[in-house]
Amino acid sequence: MHYLLFYEVGNDYVARRAEFRNAHLQKAWAAAGRGELVLGGALANPLDGALLLFKGTSSEVAEKFARADPYVTSGIVKRWYVREWTTVAGEDATTPVTPDSARSPGKPQCEPAKADTGSRPSSKRASASEPSREQLPILRMWKARSTAENAGAYVQHATREVFPRLRSIAGHRGSYLLRRVAGDATELVVMTVWDSMDAVRTFAGAQPDQAVVDPEVRAVLSSCDELVTHFEVILGIQ
Repeated sequence: MHYLLFYEVGNDYVARRAEFRNAHLQKAWAAAGRGELVLGGALANPLDGALLLFKGTSSEVAEKFARADPYVTSGIVKRWYVREWTTVAGEDATTPVTPDSARSPGKPQCEPAKADTGSRPSSKRASASEPSREQLPILRMWKARSTAENAGAYVQHATREVFPRLRSIAGHRGSYLLRRVAGDATELVVMTVWDSMDAVRTFAGAQPDQAVVDPEVRAVLSSCDELVTHFEVILGIQ
């Protein structure tokens, strides 16, 4: 998958970056040599940030880079975050979707496009029992990282404060808290299920893609997604 690493810089970025630029570039080119970093560079006009594109099996490839980047450790990058990027078009897309496959609901979208043999499969009509998009429930996913010491504090906050609050909101179907130890860090994933995007907006407001993170939670997190990911729930098996 592709992952975008966003850097937000302070007012002293232009004045201070020359001191750390060589070390930053050495790290960036080393990541490129390992096949992790695809592209990276500063945003221009105005020069108020940077964007780096990574490729890997998880967001850890970008997060690990950021945590050790001299731009970050020196403080000239004031804030960073990682977003998963589903690339569907272009030579290097990780999940290619061609116009024909996008129109064919029966064709898997996660497989690379096959070579054109000159013939096309017949189109498949959606089953009458398949729900329309308006009927599909929504899964909302948010990810964060914490130290092993602070992860317990977040788990207590989620189970005692957040999840009971969610249960009182109309359209909320359930919540899940996932945890994974990765070295010295703990990865946390919160998934909530809702009747519809309207139900999500009841909780998250007019901009549902924005993460809702209580201020006291940020104090125990090393990093967290500022934007969430929404999925349509096609099938659930219990």
